Amino acid sequence: MTCHNPIIPGFAPDPSIVQIQDTFYLVTSSFHLFPGLPIYASKDLLAWRHIGNAINRPTQLDLSRSSANLLPVADNPTSTEKAIAAGGLYAPTIRHHNGTAYIVCTNVIHSSPEEDSEQRSTITFENFIISTPDIGSGSWSDPVPFVFNGIDPDLFFDDNGRAYVSGSSWDTSPSTINCFEIDIRTGAKLSAEAVIWEGYSRIIPEGPHIYKRNGWYYLLDAEGGTHESHMIAIARARDIWGPYEPCEYNPILPPAAEHAYCQFNGHGDLVQDTSSEWWLVCLGVRKDREGRIVLGRETFLTPVEWPEERPWPRIQPIPRTLRRGDGHEASQALVSQPGVPSPFIPTLDYVTIRHPPGERCDISPNGGIISLRPSETDLNECTGEPISFIGRRQRLLEGSATAILTIDRKPGLKIGLAYYKDEHRYARLYADTESSTLVFELVNRAKDPALSIQRTLTDNNRQDAQTTRIGFRILYTEKFLHFLYRFETHRSPGKWQSVSGGLVDITDLTAADFTGPVIGVFAVGKGDGRCTFEDVDI
Repeated sequence: MTCHNPIIPGFAPDPSIVQIQDTFYLVTSSFHLFPGLPIYASKDLLAWRHIGNAINRPTQLDLSRSSANLLPVADNPTSTEKAIAAGGLYAPTIRHHNGTAYIVCTNVIHSSPEEDSEQRSTITFENFIISTPDIGSGSWSDPVPFVFNGIDPDLFFDDNGRAYVSGSSWDTSPSTINCFEIDIRTGAKLSAEAVIWEGYSRIIPEGPHIYKRNGWYYLLDAEGGTHESHMIAIARARDIWGPYEPCEYNPILPPAAEHAYCQFNGHGDLVQDTSSEWWLVCLGVRKDREGRIVLGRETFLTPVEWPEERPWPRIQPIPRTLRRGDGHEASQALVSQPGVPSPFIPTLDYVTIRHPPGERCDISPNGGIISLRPSETDLNECTGEPISFIGRRQRLLEGSATAILTIDRKPGLKIGLAYYKDEHRYARLYADTESSTLVFELVNRAKDPALSIQRTLTDNNRQDAQTTRIGFRILYTEKFLHFLYRFETHRSPGKWQSVSGGLVDITDLTAADFTGPVIGVFAVGKGDGRCTFEDVDI
C-alpha cells in the first residue's frame, strides 16, 4: 500500500504545518468559504483527516466582502486570460507555544469601484491572530487584530519567549518581507516594522516562515508569483533582524518543468518529525498537457535532506508516491472521519459562500437531505448579502455529484446543482419555476473573450403535471464535466439524460486560479418557502 501526492487534494493551497505531541496539524487558505481555515490532522504525515475549521462562527470575522478581482496574469504576461485574485482568508500560519496553538492570517477585502471615491478597486488587509488551548476541541478564540499592510503573516517564537510576525509587505513595490515584534495577547507592535529580506528573485516575495536551527535564523519564502514561475528560496542570519545571506543554490525548490506531474509548486512550510527527518508541505497543481487544472491548488509533501552539519536544506523533487524513511506507508491521503463541525453547519466538510447559512439551510446529520430557503443574491454576485448555496470541495479527479429536487411550483425561483469556483466562474443546471424549464449555464469572465453559454431545454423536455421530482447530476473526470438530469414521477424515477451543451471541457472553467471547485446545491429567488433536495451525494 502506498500514499499518493497530493496529501490534501482539492482546493487546499498555502499549507502551514506544526507538530503537537504525536500529531501533525495542517491548515490551508480558504478564501471566500465559510467555515474557513480547515484543520487537518495526521499521525504520520501520510494519512490525513479533516478535524475542524478554525473560523467557524460569524462573530469571529466578516467574509461578506470577500469578492474576487480580475487581474492581468503577472507571472505570465503573454496570457490573454485574467488572474482571479480572490478575497477572504489568505495563507495562514499555524504554530504552537507553551500549550497554546496559534494561527495568524489575513482577511483580504476588495472594495468595488462604486465604493471607492477614485473609481478604482482598493484592497484592505485585516490581519489577525486566533488561538486555542485544545486544537482537537474546535474551539478557537475571536481574532486579535494587528496592523500590517500586507499578506501571508508568519508567527515565530524565539527562545526567550518573544513573538515576531513576518509577512509580505505591500508598503513598497515590489513587495518585501517585513518583520516586527508583537504582543500576541493584544496584537500591539512592540518594535518598529523593518524590511528583513527582499527575496532571492525580488519577484513577489511572500509566504515567509522563520525557523531557528544551530544558532541561525532561517527565512523561507515563496517567490515568482503563484503560477508558472512559483519557487521557494531560503536565507539565514545570526539575528532575526538580519542581515540575511541567501543560500548559494537558491531557489531550493525551483519552478517546475513544463510537463512535470506537479506544477506551480511553492509556498511551503518545513517540519521535522520525531525521527529527525525533515519534510516540506507546499502548494501545487496537477496540470495536464492541454492546460487543464481540475482541482486548483492542492497540498503536496516532499522529503527534505538537512543533516545537522549542513547549513542549507535540500528539497527533493515532489514525488507521486510517498513513503516514510521508517517504511511507514498509508493507503489514502485524506480520510473521512468524524471531526468538530461548525455550530452553524452540522456536517464537517460542507461549506457555504462567504456567510454561514443561518436559518436559510437545514441539513440532515448525514448530509443526505438539504433544505434551502431561497436568497435574492445569485452566484454571480458579491453584494454582502447571503447566498443560499451549500456544497463540498471536489476532492477526486473522477466522480459524480447528485441531488434530487422535490418540485416547487412557486414562480420566480432558480433551484439546482452548481460547480462553483467564484462569482466569475461557475457552471450549473437548475429548474426555472417561472418558465417551468431546465436551464444549463456556463460562465467564465476570466477568459478573453469572456465565456458565457446558456441553454434552455426544449418544450418536449419540460416536466409535465405528473413530475414530482427532478434529478440533477454532474459526472466529472480529469478532462470534462457532464451535466445530466431526469424527471421523476410517482411511477418511475426516469432515465438520466444529457443536457445539450452540458459536456464542459475543464479548460472552460480554468484560469490563473487561486481557488478550486466546490460542488453544491443552491436556491435563488424571493419568498420564505423551502426547497428540499434529497439523496444528496456531492
